[in-house]
Amino acid sequence: MTTPSPGRIFISYRRQDTAGHTGWLRDRLAARFGDDQVFMDVATLEPGSDFPEAIRAELAVCDVLVAVIGPGWATATDAQGRRRLDDSHDFVRVEVETALRRGVRVIPVLTEGAVMPGAEQLPKSLAGLVHRHALVVRHETFGYGTAGGEGGSAEPCWEGEAGQGCARWGG
Repeated sequence: MTTPSPGRIFISYRRQDTAGHTGWLRDRLAARFGDDQVFMDVATLEPGSDFPEAIRAELAVCDVLVAVIGPGWATATDAQGRRRLDDSHDFVRVEVETALRRGVRVIPVLTEGAVMPGAEQLPKSLAGLVHRHALVVRHETFGYGTAGGEGGSAEPCWEGEAGQGCARWGG
C-alpha cells in the first residue's frame, strides 16, 4: 500500500450506481490536480491491499471528499434486502460520515438525474450532507463545467430551511 499524500481528494461512490461517471470524474480531477492527489479505490489501491485499512488511511488525510450520488445511492440494498445506508459498516456511509465528522469539505455530485436525499432519508450521522452545495453532472454535458471544461454546465444545488433548488454555475 502506498502512503497517502496530503491534500488529497477522496472519491466516494457506489459502484453499481455511478461507476461510469465516477471514472470520468476521477480522470478529470487527476488531470487537473495530479494523479497522486485523487483517491478512487479501483484506480488507486494495489491488488492485495487491506481495503478497510486503506480507506481509513485515505480518509484520515483527505482535504476533500467528493460523494458521487446516483439515483440509487440512498436506496441501495444488500443481498438480504436491507438498505445499505442503515448498515453502520457500509463503506459509503463510513466514508461520508468520517469526512463530515472531520470537517472535511464534502462535495455531493449528483448524476443520472439523482436529487439530493432529504435529511429524513439519511441516518442522523449523514444529515449534514443535505446542507452541502452539490454539483449536477449530466451525461450529455459531462465535459462542460468539470475541471476546466467550457460552458460551465455543472450546477450547485442545495436543500435548507429556505427550501431546495439549483442555480446555474457559470464557467
